Amino acid sequence: MAKEFYNDLIKYVSASDTANANSLLMKEVGKSLAKNKSDFVELLTSSGVPANDSMTDTELIDAFISNISTNKTLKISTAYMINKRNAFLNADGVEQVSDKGVKVSYKVMNDFFDNADNNEDYENAEGEEKSNFIPIGMIARKAKRFFKKDKAQEDIKDGVVEVKKVEATVKQKELESKAKNKKILIISGVSLLGLAIIGLVIYKLKNK
Repeated sequence: MAKEFYNDLIKYVSASDTANANSLLMKEVGKSLAKNKSDFVELLTSSGVPANDSMTDTELIDAFISNISTNKTLKISTAYMINKRNAFLNADGVEQVSDKGVKVSYKVMNDFFDNADNNEDYENAEGEEKSNFIPIGMIARKAKRFFKKDKAQEDIKDGVVEVKKVEATVKQKELESKAKNKKILIISGVSLLGLAIIGLVIYKLKNK
């Protein structure tokens, strides 16, 4: 799994495909949330984002998306969390987090979100009354930033759903296996009982 993750990340980054690289990272964020909610809450709170275990997955995702563009600590911590999820064993057999992977992941997120909540468009509107001036370029950039956040949010949700589907499949297989074993035991028990009855009948017939 880690090898596949890094192969995809390298492929997207090499092609300057920030959109798909960020989608890959956000799905990993979703998987982390699905696997360990408490750790995800810790990720947010340690980055100064209010969160607790009573919040729903949707609320936690909203909190993450609302802060990821401007919270440098959250970006760094998220980059580390993602790469820790995809840690590999070094030559000594010790689990190792890729330092380069963390740096690349941080850069991808930084480039993708590009301070989506800043107000630099207003600050750059020279020679006009800023309270009344709404340049078309600013509207387009705001719309682009909104859709970027929306896409990232959907990618995180996809990651959550993917993990839950796998877990549900595993659980279903376990239940089916238990039911099958139970059925085999019942059949075996009935067969043994039948043989015992037949043996008893034969014994009684011989001793008449």
